[in-house]
Amino acid sequence: MAKTYVDQFWLVDPSAANVGDVLQLVRYDIVDGDEDGFIASRAGQIPDTIDGKETLDSYPASITVDLVDGSRVTIEGYTLYPNNGEIIVFTPSDGTVLQEGATFVAGTVSDIFERMPVSELAPTCFARGTYIQTPNGSRSVEDMREGDIVSGHNGQDLTLRKVMRSQFSADDLLANPNLRPVRILAGALGNDLPARDLLVSRQHRMLVSSKISERMFGQNEVLIPAIRLTELPGVFVDEDVNGVEYFHLLFDEHEVIFAEGAPTESLFTGPEALKSLSPEAREEILAIFPQVADVNFTPRPARPVPTGRKQKQLITRHIRTSQPLV
Repeated sequence: MAKTYVDQFWLVDPSAANVGDVLQLVRYDIVDGDEDGFIASRAGQIPDTIDGKETLDSYPASITVDLVDGSRVTIEGYTLYPNNGEIIVFTPSDGTVLQEGATFVAGTVSDIFERMPVSELAPTCFARGTYIQTPNGSRSVEDMREGDIVSGHNGQDLTLRKVMRSQFSADDLLANPNLRPVRILAGALGNDLPARDLLVSRQHRMLVSSKISERMFGQNEVLIPAIRLTELPGVFVDEDVNGVEYFHLLFDEHEVIFAEGAPTESLFTGPEALKSLSPEAREEILAIFPQVADVNFTPRPARPVPTGRKQKQLITRHIRTSQPLV
């Protein structure tokens, strides 16, 4: 059965918009018709669609915008052309959450066709066997249940609202390598963290807390996807796992919790999380948090999430100065 995702888009062609244009934020269903983990239809296959319209073309793109808070950001993503250009949309691939009221500054679209991988945008999740910190000691993520109390980064007790899971076989990983977990070896983040090897999904964000972060962003703590950390020694996509079971932990708010002693995020109910959950999982979330379905809903991340280019600069500076991330 074809998989359906949901995502937020800006209605914009980054190569043709005018400076000062206010970008319209929309939410569309995406259907991976041929179930190959990519969006953009292939000849002879069941078509991929966005908002019910066949999507033929997909190109890497970047866009620079001014946000309503006065900041200027550059976002990396994809430009897609449902119904061969009837509408043109942009969606991020660097973990950025799109906002209402952004105004266009500049943009580029690659001239090299590249199909958008849906698994690059997978939700935040922990692999089976990960230990989560609670007030009564650490517990394996597969043993966590709704109503359990988890230790928050700021010392507060957090009530777990939902635990969801996704399982992928060796054949699944072979067919779609982007489902493979990122392995963070014990101690790779600095200060002996994580305490044991930690396996998370590619887009699962880890907390970076450093003076470099404060100098770059005016914030001591930011969240960075695990796949961006693979430039560090001891962090890599694990090619040797023979299947993986992921667990998603949902709280009333987006939170920073501890996995194997290292600070990391819970499930974020923004578009980057919702787009790669199954329809059943999305329905469960929407039953608990119906406000998420409102296109005007702007989720609040537990810590700032820099854009992709800034994430890379942050990691590069840490490598150059041999500074720990935590």
